[in-house]
Amino acid sequence: MEDDSGDMLKYKLGKWVLSIDECAFSNLKDIGKNKSIRQYLIESVDSWVNKEETFLTDEFISEICDFIKSENEDIYDRLMKKCALKGISVGEGIFESLSLLNCGMISEMQGRDDFSYE
Repeated sequence: MEDDSGDMLKYKLGKWVLSIDECAFSNLKDIGKNKSIRQYLIESVDSWVNKEETFLTDEFISEICDFIKSENEDIYDRLMKKCALKGISVGEGIFESLSLLNCGMISEMQGRDDFSYE
């Protein structure tokens, strides 16, 4: 039974990786020869999250997230979920939302005859 679910995980992971990068997919195929894909996935994520890195915007993004969460926890939760589903950082999600908001406001204003900013 575990072998079937391991095969399905390997298939789905492979399909997802292939949609992003063909070279990475080729590397992923070779990994299954030495260890299970489950073991590789957990070890890789563990190593990645524990790796020491300097993030220049980390503190600022954390402040923005704290602000959003304090203002509206539902929006904060949906932001986290959408960023995870899109596979982007929270900083990228916030930036994208600000850009979309800006474009939406400009489009809305262009549709109006009166361009007053009152």
